[in-house]
Amino acid sequence: MMSGTPLGVVAAALKHITESVDLCPLPRSDSHTPIRVSGLELPDVTRAFGRALVGVLAGAVRTDLRLAARLLATGIDGRAEFVGNVRTLIGVDNDFGTAEAILFRDTKRNAWIAEGVLHILLAVQDQASADLLGGRIQALRKVHTRPTQQGFDAVALYQNGDELSIAIGESKASREDGSGQLTEATQIFKHIDLGEYGLQLRQELEALSEHLSDDLAAQVASAVLKRLCYVPSIVHEKEFDPGKRRETLARLRPAVDRKRLLVIQLQDFYGFFDSVADTMRDAVNEIVV
Repeated sequence: MMSGTPLGVVAAALKHITESVDLCPLPRSDSHTPIRVSGLELPDVTRAFGRALVGVLAGAVRTDLRLAARLLATGIDGRAEFVGNVRTLIGVDNDFGTAEAILFRDTKRNAWIAEGVLHILLAVQDQASADLLGGRIQALRKVHTRPTQQGFDAVALYQNGDELSIAIGESKASREDGSGQLTEATQIFKHIDLGEYGLQLRQELEALSEHLSDDLAAQVASAVLKRLCYVPSIVHEKEFDPGKRRETLARLRPAVDRKRLLVIQLQDFYGFFDSVADTMRDAVNEIVV
């Protein structure tokens, strides 16, 4: 794979993220397993996330996590369309001088990029270590293409030993209220436990199972929904206690090691999102050629 090709750009970005982002397990709470995610704000890593997100949007990363160029948009018309798609997600610039622009930044742009960060962190969990879930991901649902699209933020099938499990991710981004956003993120898991998303989960499983080996696919119908893993991902700046017992998490059905809180504390919350957005706008010309 040539490094200067669109696929080479995406592959290099994912490799750099794998090598640079650190997942550090924190002391386990009796309600969940917190994992601190660090290294995202290094300038080259931030740029790697921007390039990887454009690659994911453009179709370079398949559901089975292999890279493929056949679905990439190409040409002048393809690039013009894709530029419009990217601007819809993250805006034309980082000028947020009006109340309307600030609302877009906080509820759409930042929310989508935070969801994209979770997606990329999962996408690189196809390696032997696979610390995020404790098992290697076999299939990952595509990232949402609209900032406020309904449904689970992330869905992945991963293998732990011989068993296949399903991970459901929910991402939130808040500079000041990481703790409150964690409480809000757990609400969707509560509704899953109550059986309110059974049909949607089965549809997700059906789509993902098409990308599994026959041996793993055989587990989908009978066992996967009994092995749920919940992954709230909180991007924030103001400190909160990730190891504190959370009653909202404690009441959820999965075992403690299957409630995995990703704690992504940034030193410059808005600066990180601005940098990723700038790189995404520039990366269109590298990836859609």
